[in-house]
Amino acid sequence: MRIPDWHPATSHPQQPTGTLLDWLSDQGSLTRRLTAAGQNDFRVEVLAEQQQPARDDEAAALGLHPGQPVWIREVLLHTAGAPRVFARTVADLQAFNAAGVHLENLGSRSLGELLFSDPRIRREPIEISPYPAAWLPAALRAEHCWARRSRFCSERLQLLVCEVFLPGWPRPA
Repeated sequence: MRIPDWHPATSHPQQPTGTLLDWLSDQGSLTRRLTAAGQNDFRVEVLAEQQQPARDDEAAALGLHPGQPVWIREVLLHTAGAPRVFARTVADLQAFNAAGVHLENLGSRSLGELLFSDPRIRREPIEISPYPAAWLPAALRAEHCWARRSRFCSERLQLLVCEVFLPGWPRPA
């Protein structure tokens, strides 16, 4: 399996072009953009919310030890009648518990609503990479998917949010 090769959105050596690069590098809320691009049918499908060991790339991005327990939320973001983005959020359990944030109670609400409505939360630079098909849910496994990830931080909380654009999205301009 190929490990992601994360680089800043503006300088990836295999950088995609056009509409996909625009979506990958956009600093705004993906929820808002998907809602606007769809047919007013945006929804979040929760696939998993659980404690798991951090993958090596996630641990490195969060300054944790590989395999350290983290809280994971995996969802599909649907719009225009189909799943368009697989998203995986990773939180350091100690910071997660200390911050008193109850992300596990989001249910089918978008994490973006929370992150972009709280002025204390800042987004760090976006990184992009091709995403390993083996890391996608079995029913969605596809080669050549691109992903973006960034850390969202506040005084007490840090989250790593990875968003994988599924085949056929974004639509060509």
